[in-house]
This record gives sequence, structure tokens and C-alpha cells, in this order.
Amino acid sequence: MDRLRPWRRISGQLTTLIGESGFCALLGRALRTLAVRYEWLSVDSTRKSIDGLLGALERDLAGTDNAVADIANAELLNTFTRQLSTLIGEALTARLLAHATALEQDGPEDVQEHK
Repeated sequence: MDRLRPWRRISGQLTTLIGESGFCALLGRALRTLAVRYEWLSVDSTRKSIDGLLGALERDLAGTDNAVADIANAELLNTFTRQLSTLIGEALTARLLAHATALEQDGPEDVQEHK
């Protein structure tokens, strides 16, 4: 199971809208918020790239129990989504996430149909 697949899809969608630094800022803030509950989540403000943040997240999730990792990842996605919604509005957030979900379900060969 690839827990980072939704993050890759979302980052691909959002970087055109808010840039890599905007995505990283939102993800970093979501990580800091949840690190209070999940102390094993890496919070490193020097990571300024999507690859760096997602690589650390992948290592963190792999280093804990699968059930806990799944719950923490879902909470992180939820926290990130709420923050994004505050930034760009609920309607646009829902539209972007629906598109990313459609890409996830369709697979890479169907990406062109959604553009």
C-alpha cells in the first residue's frame, strides 16, 4: 500500500495553484499540528521541498504500527484539507481534491482525459 499516493496527487494539483513553497508550508503546518499527538512525526522547518517532506513522512509512517500509521495519515490529510479550505475556499478545495481522487482511481493512463 502506498500511503503517499494521495499526497503526490494533491501536491501535483496544488503546486500549479499555490507553488511548492505554499504546499510545503501547508503540509509543514499540518505536521506540526499533529506532532503533538503523534510525537514520531518529523517536524523539520528546514525541509523546503515536497520530496523532502514526503520522504520524511514516508519514513515516519513506515516506522510505526500499520494501523496507527493509517490513522495518522488520514488525520494529516484531513488537517491539511481543512487548512487548504481556509486558504482557498471550500468549493475550490473540493474540486481540486475530487480531481486528484479521480486521477488516483483512473490510473496514469487516463490522466489526459481529466486535464
